[in-house]
Parts: sequence; structure tokens; C-alpha cells
Amino acid sequence: MVCSQPIQLLPLPWILPTEQHHGDHAEHLARDMTEHAVWRVPIVVERCSYAVMDGHHRLCAAHRLGLAAAPCLLLDYQQVQVQASREGYLVTPAEILRRALTGDPYPPKTTRHRFDGPLPLCNISLPVLRARGAGWAVRPPLP
Repeated sequence: MVCSQPIQLLPLPWILPTEQHHGDHAEHLARDMTEHAVWRVPIVVERCSYAVMDGHHRLCAAHRLGLAAAPCLLLDYQQVQVQASREGYLVTPAEILRRALTGDPYPPKTTRHRFDGPLPLCNISLPVLRARGAGWAVRPPLP
């Protein structure tokens, strides 16, 4: 079950977007995080590539807040179902990963990832995420 998976802190530069985002929603999330000084829901990323499955607006909010890291849930496409939310786009795990690795994101809300249960809450202090980047190793090689 997804909610029992461990959450890992990943440096923001390692996390690869697969979709564009709506700036106003990301700004709202950044304000909410600042107001409460806590990160509540992890970004879901594919475990080998660190391509975002769910959480593009949270990733943008993290960048806006100048965070060094973000809480992430690492899954793979054997644990997640995906479908298109927009007509006219090829949405498969292979195409999503290709777009992440080549910097060719889908328009906002094009993919829909379905998880086995709710995402876990993490409630991590923002100061921890700001300071976490020092000393991290180079990004692991992609598969």
C-alpha cells in the first residue's frame, strides 16, 4: 500500500518534471507552506529516474521557497496506473519518462496517476528542507 512506503528527501535538481504547472496554484501552495512552516504531502516520483508522477505544483512551490530538498515517495509503474486526462496525447510510462529525461513536459494536468490508496502525510519542517542540500552526492546515474 502506498501510504506505508518510506518518504525520502531528494535534492530539488534531481527531481524531473513531466508536466507543466499552473503558476497561481503553485503560488497558493507556497503561501500555505510558508504560513504553516511545514510540508505535508510528498511528491511522488518514479524510483529510478526521479520523474514526477504527482506533485508538479508542490515541486514548483519548493523552488519558489528556495528549498534544497523535497519529501518524495519513490514508486514505479508496476505500482501505479496511468491514463491521459487530455485527448490527443500519448500517455504511457515510457512516454512520460522520455518527456522527463528530454525536458519536454506535457501541458498541465495531462496525465492522471492512480495510486493504491491515499498518499501519506509527512509534516516536515521547511527549515529542515532548506538546510538539507549541503553535502549531497551527485545525482545517481539514470537507468
